Amino acid sequence: MGRVESGDRTIALVTGAAQGIGAGIARSLALASYKIVLVDIEDELLGRAAAGLREDGHEVASEHLDVTNAGDWQRVVSAVVARWGGLDLLVNCAGISPRGTAETTDEALWDRTLAINLKGAWLGIKAAIPSLRQRKGTIINIGSTRATRPMPGLFSYVVSKAGLWGLTQQVAVEYLADGITCNMIAPGWVDTPNERLIQARFGRPDFPAGIRNLTTPEEIGAAVVYLASTHSRKINGAILYLDAGLQIADDAGMVYLPDRSRPPYEQRIN
Repeated sequence: MGRVESGDRTIALVTGAAQGIGAGIARSLALASYKIVLVDIEDELLGRAAAGLREDGHEVASEHLDVTNAGDWQRVVSAVVARWGGLDLLVNCAGISPRGTAETTDEALWDRTLAINLKGAWLGIKAAIPSLRQRKGTIINIGSTRATRPMPGLFSYVVSKAGLWGLTQQVAVEYLADGITCNMIAPGWVDTPNERLIQARFGRPDFPAGIRNLTTPEEIGAAVVYLASTHSRKINGAILYLDAGLQIADDAGMVYLPDRSRPPYEQRIN
């Protein structure tokens, strides 16, 4: 239930689905015969993403949703249940990755990062639990290698993703008896439109030139399909690193530090 490869009981909701990783996840789920609700605050991009999937013959709905707004969550989950009878899979993908240190991050940026990356996932889980409980569904949070391997200059992002990893484990424990699984995928560096904008802002307009082992949205989507399948039913409260070894090697030929004068991470700690 909630983990079959095709059929009527494959209803998924993906946040941050207008572009980038979320759009890649949505397409992978569509190809695996899921009915999908794409949600985002970028309405124009969201409409294009949904239209593209419909043109390819997939059953898709789209809804404006601010993940930090509990009322939006209740409205959208209720709409999904009314339309398709329930929800089998919640993918919390919406997120931001601002730069800054503990000193340079101001309170407003801290609040915004934690609200989107962590509070948003909690609000979604809270709204979806009743339906997921009925259908023994699945929650997949899209985290980061940086949840467990911090990097200088990503202060609020790292803290938020570490919190998301804690949230993942806690939810897995709390709903174990209900048959709900909750896992986190931790990608490495991903080439997305927003990441290109951020890199350009910090002096790397050629991103991702010269970076090896990039994780693609399609690879993340394939991992989501697996974790939502019958084959992964016994995987719960786990972190799946999808980073070509970044979590053990750190630089691994793919980390770009905006301050080129700084040596690689390993050299700084030796």
